[in-house]
Amino acid sequence: MHSRLLRPFATLSLAGFALSAVVSAQPAAAIRVVSDRDPAVLSRLADDWRAGVNVPGLSAAVVQGDHVVWAQGFGLADVEQGVMVRPESVFRIASISKPITAVAVMQLVERGLVSLEDPIQKYVPSYPRKPQGEIRIRHLLTHTSGIRHYKGNEFSLAESFPSLDRAIAVFRNDPLESAPGERYLYSTYGYNLLQGVVEQVTSRTFDEYLRSAIFGPAGMTTTYLERPQEIVRHRVRQYVRGATPFSWLNAPYVDLSVKWAGGGLIATAGDIARFDIALNQGKLLRADTLERMYTSARLTNGNITGYGLGWMVNQQGARQFVAHSGGAMGGTTYLLREPKARTAAVIFANLDNVPRLRELAEQLMTLAPRPLPVSTR
Repeated sequence: MHSRLLRPFATLSLAGFALSAVVSAQPAAAIRVVSDRDPAVLSRLADDWRAGVNVPGLSAAVVQGDHVVWAQGFGLADVEQGVMVRPESVFRIASISKPITAVAVMQLVERGLVSLEDPIQKYVPSYPRKPQGEIRIRHLLTHTSGIRHYKGNEFSLAESFPSLDRAIAVFRNDPLESAPGERYLYSTYGYNLLQGVVEQVTSRTFDEYLRSAIFGPAGMTTTYLERPQEIVRHRVRQYVRGATPFSWLNAPYVDLSVKWAGGGLIATAGDIARFDIALNQGKLLRADTLERMYTSARLTNGNITGYGLGWMVNQQGARQFVAHSGGAMGGTTYLLREPKARTAAVIFANLDNVPRLRELAEQLMTLAPRPLPVSTR
């Protein structure tokens, strides 16, 4: 689902299958992982799906328990050079950047340094107050601030924004689309203001804080703010669809510094899988804070939105799913999680507007090998 069209989480339907065999991509001393499920089934499913929707390259990973049980690349990371996608391939993660930003903010909430009821001007005074009402931190996290999303050619900006104030200038003087709390209106720009919260409170750059407080504890060694001029090993090329069926073009050059907090990170699928594991293990936030994040926001009229604090949320009986989709220039992504079951799927594609990623994520989660640790002694 493209981030410009993102809606709250739709209902899931998961189907079960019987399988046979083994793996864990998670290194572990004196542990052998066995399973009655065959990871080759996932590989066939993912590659057949990639070919069926005509995607140049795809990377996917699945978590079961505390293990990345499967991670693989398919197709081409660079069509012109014939470079294949591998598990270490680095993709634009697009709006999956948002839950990472939300975790950063909620860490500061846990420490008592930020309140969800604080007005944004407490941390970003350069953003003016609006006559429609006070924008609070919770409004930004839940997409109920009334701040607009992209317009015109803003999704394709190639300009570099050396400071947050410069990035905010793109939308700072525009009126709100609605009063804060009145409507759910997906807004990457609203998330950009949260970068200012992190930087003002911690006296560190957004990059520095993410590395020390999230990437480091989670073991995410291949996640970065995208800076086009930097050399990043195994970075994939991004593509858009051509004018004729089954054709691709190189994606236009863009600079994502205008929206690092809302959609400007790059990573491997395995790193985002490790982010899921770290959340489940309590390495990043307390359980009660996560439960708060996984609870849908309510509008002033009492209606729920299907979006919590940084996560699309969905309850199916006793089963709770949280997720985030993403659309970047030349890329489409999906992260689907079932926290109580400690399972998740991550999918990255290096093509824009790829359909049905959620469906593939559901199937990968259902078919994935389930680790059964056995002592090797």
